[in-house]
Amino acid sequence: MNIFVFLLVAILTSCTQDPIISGKVSLNEQFTIKEGGQVVIKGEKLSVQFSSVLDESRCPTGVQCVWEGNATISIEVSKKRKKSVRAILNTNTAIQQNELAYKNYRIKLLGLNPYPRIDEKIEAKDYEAVMIVTKD
Repeated sequence: MNIFVFLLVAILTSCTQDPIISGKVSLNEQFTIKEGGQVVIKGEKLSVQFSSVLDESRCPTGVQCVWEGNATISIEVSKKRKKSVRAILNTNTAIQQNELAYKNYRIKLLGLNPYPRIDEKIEAKDYEAVMIVTKD
């Protein structure tokens, strides 16, 4: 195996870590989940994982913008540890969806913290999604 392939395999392996279990929450309970984290809905065998922030274009605090922007996150949802469903949720509901209908549940993105500030870079580890899971 040449060194390039070895390094590529090492990098990919290190990036596919298991999600951090953030805890258990109840239906209809607002919760916060860190990027890479996962929550389980009590009594429902439903898990929600906040995979990553895909795009961050919200207008930073301290800047005057023409529009408010949008942040896009990727989540994975599964029930009873079966095949997961991936979805993309957005903070700006005027342009994109902020919730996923999965089986008889609704997984909704309520917000994404921290909010961008001018001249400050947000590290992936600092992002937290504010979400809620309800049942139809």
